[in-house]
Amino acid sequence: MIATARLSLVAFLILVCLACAGSPRGAGNRAGKEGPAMDSAKPGDLSRVDHVILGINDLQQGIDDLERLTGVRAAFGGVHPGRGTQNALISLGDGHYLEILAPNLGERSGIETDYLRALTSLRPVGWAVHTDDLIALQKRLRDRGVETEEIRPGARDRPDGTHLAWKTLDYAASTRLLPFFIEWDRAGAHPSTSSPEGCRLRGLYLEDPSPDALREALDAAGLKLGVRAAQEAGLRLSLVCPKGNVDF
Repeated sequence: MIATARLSLVAFLILVCLACAGSPRGAGNRAGKEGPAMDSAKPGDLSRVDHVILGINDLQQGIDDLERLTGVRAAFGGVHPGRGTQNALISLGDGHYLEILAPNLGERSGIETDYLRALTSLRPVGWAVHTDDLIALQKRLRDRGVETEEIRPGARDRPDGTHLAWKTLDYAASTRLLPFFIEWDRAGAHPSTSSPEGCRLRGLYLEDPSPDALREALDAAGLKLGVRAAQEAGLRLSLVCPKGNVDF
């Protein structure tokens, strides 16, 4: 599933600056050896997380690297016409999945593909929250004084020819730390039920120099996720996989 949220130029610049920092950490190289330990942070409520997105400049490399780290090989999901991207997916169980997002070399590039081209290894670049009623959620956010974009439709065809459709809603203050919201067309199968299995979502953490403002934006949507103070903004993802715990 493509991240349908529009990334602002500011978010693009932040992401490019972070692109060279660190590498995914497998079970033999735990985050606690180099930075804040995943185990010491409270992951919050993950139940509403729909999917998490790892960006990279080459989809095949991303598939190979994820398999090397986790023991699960992602399946090609499809291309996103008009957006210049393509993806591959694995299920994380319990209605969650992971998307590898990369440029589609057959399409014209834009700001969305330009930032992906800067990533030479898998990096968390976004996440999505599921909802059954985007209109009600949009009203709730606006009643709380939180500005949003308009609801947008999205779709893609799977390699087997089946059609997936959805609608999304973004915060107006676009940053890769804030999620976008997705309402799936009930006629299609959720990607978590049709993608390769083996990994589970262990934790998703947000780091920001101004964590209170980030918590307020999440709270307006009823989200209680792990947020902590850090010198730089960033997403951190933790999985439990056949090869052990893997942190990005």
